[in-house]
Amino acid sequence: MPIIYPDFLFIFLFLFKYLRLIVHSFSVGLYKPAPVSAHPTFDRSDCTVILPTVEPTNVYFKRCLRSVLANNPRALLIVTVGKENFRHAEEVVAPFRKSHPKVTIQVTKAPKANKRTQIVAALPEVHTEITVLVDDHVSWPSTNFLPAILAPFEDDGVGIVGVNNSGRRLHNGFSFAGFWNMVGNLYLERHNWDSKATLAIDGGLYVVAGRTSASRSSILKDPKFSAEFVNERFFFGLFGPLNADDDNFVTRWAMKHGWKIWYQESEDARIETTIGDYPKFLSQCLRWARTTWRSNAAALFTDRTVYRKHPWCTYAVYLVSFFNFALAYDAGLIYLLGKTSFHSQASVNALLLWVCLAKLVKVRSYFYKYPSDLVYAPAYIAFIYYHCFIKLWAGLTFWETSWGSRPLHTYGDDIDAREPKQSYPVTNKLGSMKPKSSILHTKTEVKKRVTIPQHPKLGGDMDIEETQGYEEDMELSQGPNGTQVVLPNASGTKRWFWEKQGRMGMLATGVGEATMQVTSKVEKQVRMGGLVRSKTD
Repeated sequence: MPIIYPDFLFIFLFLFKYLRLIVHSFSVGLYKPAPVSAHPTFDRSDCTVILPTVEPTNVYFKRCLRSVLANNPRALLIVTVGKENFRHAEEVVAPFRKSHPKVTIQVTKAPKANKRTQIVAALPEVHTEITVLVDDHVSWPSTNFLPAILAPFEDDGVGIVGVNNSGRRLHNGFSFAGFWNMVGNLYLERHNWDSKATLAIDGGLYVVAGRTSASRSSILKDPKFSAEFVNERFFFGLFGPLNADDDNFVTRWAMKHGWKIWYQESEDARIETTIGDYPKFLSQCLRWARTTWRSNAAALFTDRTVYRKHPWCTYAVYLVSFFNFALAYDAGLIYLLGKTSFHSQASVNALLLWVCLAKLVKVRSYFYKYPSDLVYAPAYIAFIYYHCFIKLWAGLTFWETSWGSRPLHTYGDDIDAREPKQSYPVTNKLGSMKPKSSILHTKTEVKKRVTIPQHPKLGGDMDIEETQGYEEDMELSQGPNGTQVVLPNASGTKRWFWEKQGRMGMLATGVGEATMQVTSKVEKQVRMGGLVRSKTD
């Protein structure tokens, strides 16, 4: 083989991988966050926050609530799944309703533990221009977080805004847990660095991270968006629908429909999250790697918007991701260098030094802030090489769509949030029988649910649930296994439920009217849409 071929191949492969690092090292300095206007188009009252959760008892959930409410959005919509989670969420938010009376706090349920489904379940309750999606393990350190992330929307072309993601440093000193905590934090640092660098060049972002993002509500409330969001399939439609990759879908959708994407990094526009908990972090890495395979392939071969709108990002993010296996790539470069006409021991040493230092360029700000963590640097470089095997396995199992770090199947679908499998006739106006009424399909908007302990009339705890959406004057609904009294109210219907020691009482109130019904030996209470069916002996 002529010696020119190894020379050319080495230079080409070296530049293919490291040209983006060299260019990004300069472009990252060109990034400037959008300034906060003295007279902004949008303010806090223009924001609704959607918070999906399957663990309202998690220690970080309350911290998340506290930080979100400190920013005073118009509304906070918490979407969980299952009766127990619903009850726990209501217990957690009860004191916050008192301390933040100006914020509408609503807890509702989705049919199953699926982040996409939970988000879509809350969208009909959004009545503001901006929707903020936030994960339940995230907190916003600044009380000016919302004004900071609203600033980019002064540009009418901006549809979605991502924020500065930072990890909580949970361990001081040298420890196994401290190392993994650092690795997780460095993952976020690398993401932030790449976002600034690519945005400054051609306005491209490969993803707006789903831990917290702000979107124009018109994007998310588009019926076509909701339909595709919860039914996304991949690989010629053979696999899916997806639960993970939600943030990648939102990013691609916005780009495909002509919206600009923005990344806002400032001290106010910063979130904190807990990351790097071993062995959970390895499951997260596997899920993220599978997402990269699926989403980048979709961007390049299905959507194809990036070629025209973001040519640099197409190369620097999407194309490179398919070839960036550090262990094989770096070993190949060293091998090829030995075959070139300019190789020497000094050049090999220089390449080895370059390869190691290049892996620290994106995260240098972290080590500047925490210099004591430099002791982990050799192990961190070793982890980068180990990650190649995670990435390879992810590519070989790309069809796996489980969340990985959370066993969502253990949370169970909530029967009272699902469509009934059977149609029961109901009685309207105390007699006329007709097929399953439209009341079964009327959307239930849960506005408030509180517990009154030891209610004197019923002798037990009482749950109060206020709902809206009923249009038909239903005075009595008769099913095959029980009776429900519902009296009309122009603004909605209030239902009062009581349960104690296997007995249930129900009080339905209308305008100046009240009716109470008690059944004994209640075995099961099943809510279907707008009706309650009580099975009794």
